[in-house]
Amino acid sequence: MLSALQVAWAQNGKKVYADFHGVRYTRQHDGKLGRWELYANTEKSATGRKSLCYNADLIDADGRNQIAAVYYPQVGMQSNLDPDYIEYQILSAKTAQIDGFFIEWGFKPHENDELLRAMQQVAAKYDFEIGVNWCDGWLYYNWITKIYPEINTREAKTEYMAQCYQYLVDSVFTGPTAPIVKGMPVFYHFGPGATIDEYRKVLSEVKLPQGMKQPVALRRWADWGKLENNTYIPVTQSADMDAWKQVGEVPTAWLPARVRPRDEAHAAWDNYATPNDVIEFMKPFRDSIWHSTNPAYTVKSGFAMPGMDNRGCAGWGRGHFYYIPRNNGETYSNMWKFCMEEKEHLDMMFIASWSDYTEGHEIEPTIENGDRELRTTLKYAAEFKDEQADERGLTLPLELFRLRKEARFLEKSKMDVSGCIRALDKVALLISQRRYPVAIGLLSQIDNDVKGAKASLTVEMKRLRESELNIQGKRKSGGYNLSESLSIGFPKELVSQLQMNNYVGYLYFEYLDRGKETFFIRSSTSREPAEPFRIVSRIRTDDTGEWKSAKVELYKDNIVYGFNKPTFYLKGNVIIRNLSVGYTIYTVK
Repeated sequence: MLSALQVAWAQNGKKVYADFHGVRYTRQHDGKLGRWELYANTEKSATGRKSLCYNADLIDADGRNQIAAVYYPQVGMQSNLDPDYIEYQILSAKTAQIDGFFIEWGFKPHENDELLRAMQQVAAKYDFEIGVNWCDGWLYYNWITKIYPEINTREAKTEYMAQCYQYLVDSVFTGPTAPIVKGMPVFYHFGPGATIDEYRKVLSEVKLPQGMKQPVALRRWADWGKLENNTYIPVTQSADMDAWKQVGEVPTAWLPARVRPRDEAHAAWDNYATPNDVIEFMKPFRDSIWHSTNPAYTVKSGFAMPGMDNRGCAGWGRGHFYYIPRNNGETYSNMWKFCMEEKEHLDMMFIASWSDYTEGHEIEPTIENGDRELRTTLKYAAEFKDEQADERGLTLPLELFRLRKEARFLEKSKMDVSGCIRALDKVALLISQRRYPVAIGLLSQIDNDVKGAKASLTVEMKRLRESELNIQGKRKSGGYNLSESLSIGFPKELVSQLQMNNYVGYLYFEYLDRGKETFFIRSSTSREPAEPFRIVSRIRTDDTGEWKSAKVELYKDNIVYGFNKPTFYLKGNVIIRNLSVGYTIYTVK
């Protein structure tokens, strides 16, 4: 394996990587939501906004889930562990000449390690690299202690960090998906976990395979600087960074500082940065790192990000709203331009981020911004690598993903789509090989086949109002009180139809948004483990005092409908009213 790896190293040129933030789930795929949902107290904010309440189970009037984000994914709310979605993201990145993702990762067996391994499996098919943005602060919090109670001191955590580093060496920095620049494995070191001395101990315990060079750690340097006379002054020297250089880490940029306080034009945020601030933030990296002849800087990385709007999380519950304007894509483009003026000094580019919707600096295509950031990435990544930019591939992963989901739906409708799936597998390889014209032709053929198959389905619409449902619960004036459990059953004929056929279904109701309460909708399920998949939805109230409309999707994969017994159970200190269900049922003609 090492000889093949060494050959791959010898062929590496300049690289482009993107930070990957997760984990985001769906009820259908995982039985949970992860980072798509978020509830937080933001009373510390000067904006006057007191809380965040993102109920990602709920679907709004535009058909979008209420996710913890300002912008909405072009493909909707998907699971990071869904192989189809992973394929879409990897191929979308590849068409923009991104070479790999650095998964935000803390330790094993944190949930992000499952994401890392799922990404590696798909990436191996398409000549894509998967590395880590090592957030070792996660390890030094009490997160690891909740999993392993015996790891409860800094000494024990440092010892476990050495095991995690060895795991990365053995499982991430080697193999077909290893991130390699100039013949060396590379990772981004976000921190803020181990001290310098603790990290030295970690390095001393790690054993590298014969022939592997020491992995290069790109250390996050994100000192804020200050505002003087309305001018941003960046930090140009850091004692902390000087110390990390002594253990071989290379200072590398992260999100630019937001030092400007809230004003009338930026009333929704506590602090913000201007486009000019962003460029000023980057200049110390150019002057002290990129232009340096210090041989310790073994890999020099440029940096770009599209902007920031963290109203999806407010500093992950710390109650601070930050903003860097996208300026219709100009912020991202100008950061790339700044780096490309120095491209002869740079070995790679690092983008933050591919998918951090919650902090609002994703470049993955969205409804609002389209694929603008992908086109910018392709333009400058091609320039960086002295290659041609071919925009014909940028929209193909989206079409592939759409047809994959259409085929899965037809398969659940009891149709044979094995030929279609094989053809889609071929398309995916063609896209990864940049054989776009052939992929376009094959996608057109598959699209026609899928349309023909869908035409053979019979579609029946069913809508049952409250009076047509078997509802058992405590009714008060104004609605049902869920403090005593409420159940919903269905007529036998409908249960039979839903058991036998594929469908798309929704539960509709209104709830009184009073207090800070949580209520659940559960069902029986045949999936394992049962507990997460029993949950149809979890909804938090935000104390607005208003009646709010709710629409929740009902996934056939998860729900067992029973004869002469309830299907759904609702529980919580909440009042609801105007219950109904709607189904679109599909049968083969």
